[in-house]
Amino acid sequence: MRKLTISILLAASAFTFYAETASAMGASAGVLVGNGFKDGYNLGIGARGGVTLPMSLYVGGTILYHLGKTETIAGGDVTANIWYLGAEGGYDLGAGPLTIRPYLGVGYANLRVSAPDVCVLGTCAGGGSHSDGKLAFWPGVTGLIGLGGLFVGADVRYVLLVDVEDGNAFSAFGTVGMGF
Repeated sequence: MRKLTISILLAASAFTFYAETASAMGASAGVLVGNGFKDGYNLGIGARGGVTLPMSLYVGGTILYHLGKTETIAGGDVTANIWYLGAEGGYDLGAGPLTIRPYLGVGYANLRVSAPDVCVLGTCAGGGSHSDGKLAFWPGVTGLIGLGGLFVGADVRYVLLVDVEDGNAFSAFGTVGMGF
């Protein structure tokens, strides 16, 4: 066990010699895969693209689609999910091979709920689908490690939906992408 631990530490140390700061000036694009920790969010996939300006200012955009949740109620499936897109602005902080980017996103979020027709004791309520668009904010932080022209990292954010009771959620994503 001790030899394995030492080997891992040596490999991690060697890795840092070849890693570079992920916030080099220029354009970048990446994919995000992760989870939102609330019904309607759950598994999420998306993309982010932007540019880091000479003063370490990041300007870009993102789109995320959360698969949501399906639950069987009264013999039918009720489904809820969310997707959102918008602009992001942040500041890149270098910490050795790691770039830490606190950011704020603002944009449009679409919530969708779908339910079947439900009949109980001879009384039926019509089902259907309802979508509602809302203003959304997502403060967050991304940590990136550059590997040549590629980067890997993690992203955490808290999505705030305007005028939606109990619609806010914490999300965590893994990210991979490349600089141009």
